[in-house]
Amino acid sequence: MKTVGKKIKRIREDYGFTLRQLAADMGVSASLLSQIETGKASPSLSTLKGIADCLGVTIARLIDEPQKQKDVFVMKEKQRKSSKKEAEGMTIHMLTSPDINKQMEPLLFKLEKKASSGEKPYQHFGQEFVLVLKGALELVLDETEYVLRKGDSIYFNSSIPHSFKNLHEGVTEALWVDTPPTF
Repeated sequence: MKTVGKKIKRIREDYGFTLRQLAADMGVSASLLSQIETGKASPSLSTLKGIADCLGVTIARLIDEPQKQKDVFVMKEKQRKSSKKEAEGMTIHMLTSPDINKQMEPLLFKLEKKASSGEKPYQHFGQEFVLVLKGALELVLDETEYVLRKGDSIYFNSSIPHSFKNLHEGVTEALWVDTPPTF
């Protein structure tokens, strides 16, 4: 069972959960979860199922049984990793799990009032898709301004110098998809 515990710990850390967060989500003590991860306690089948459900994986993955490559990945909202850029007033939430084989990176951008990507436009290899979910966003592509409001979307080559800012008085939220992944 020590191998199972190590696997649980590795997957938990890969998804950005602390021991306490996962234990709270499962409704068990952090002490029990720690004992399972260190191999000092064996999880019951229901506990193993609870761990798998909270991490969004199968029991087979936790006990290291061979598994076919997965074509479908589910990420629960509480599993999202995010990075907050205090200076720009922006939080970026990762909407998928890490996978070296993925070909796109869907992200949720939350921009506070007056938040922006910065004064200078930037460019990189790839393509981008943006769908405004809430608020209003100004996107500048090679000096041409596009105003996008809730429900509006845009698709462009990332090699075009671009920048963006929140035009809304409150928080603007946008689904942003980059290909290839840049995060």
